[in-house]
Amino acid sequence: MTESEREFVLKQLHDGRDSLLRVITGLSETQLNFKPPSGRWSIADCIEHIAMAEDAMFERVTKGVPNPNGVSLDPEKYDRFITAVVNRTRKVVAPDAMQPAGHFGSVADASHHFQEIRELAIAYAGQCSDDLRHLFALHPLLGEIDCYRFLLLLAAHPARHAVQIEEIKLDTAFPQS
Repeated sequence: MTESEREFVLKQLHDGRDSLLRVITGLSETQLNFKPPSGRWSIADCIEHIAMAEDAMFERVTKGVPNPNGVSLDPEKYDRFITAVVNRTRKVVAPDAMQPAGHFGSVADASHHFQEIRELAIAYAGQCSDDLRHLFALHPLLGEIDCYRFLLLLAAHPARHAVQIEEIKLDTAFPQS
């Protein structure tokens, strides 16, 4: 990983974490568990999904393998990739293994787990000496991608769901407290 790639991904890792924590801070249990009438996820469901996905993606980033035939993301497309991940105009259905189903004892437990794994990812990105653009791992929706792109995806994923949480908060039935 070059120093500019390291700086970029570290900024994205911090920004993704902070955007999620900003939108969930101060919410009541009622607000966290509110299910929009449309059948979409609650905020608690989003947090559980993020915690599970963080775990799975971080594991894949750190266990990537070389693929001489793999195609890395062009560095000129890093910003555009982050924008595409966060943009919710195209809805994506999470793989079955990442569907919320009460995997954590509470929203606080899921949030804490997310933050623990995010700190590991930040530490990993800060000290990684591997060229992640030449290591690859399988993503359940995107197929085989280079591990630097996987790390960018991990970084931006919570920001995508922060936007989703803001959408939930705009629902006319969303509890005020």
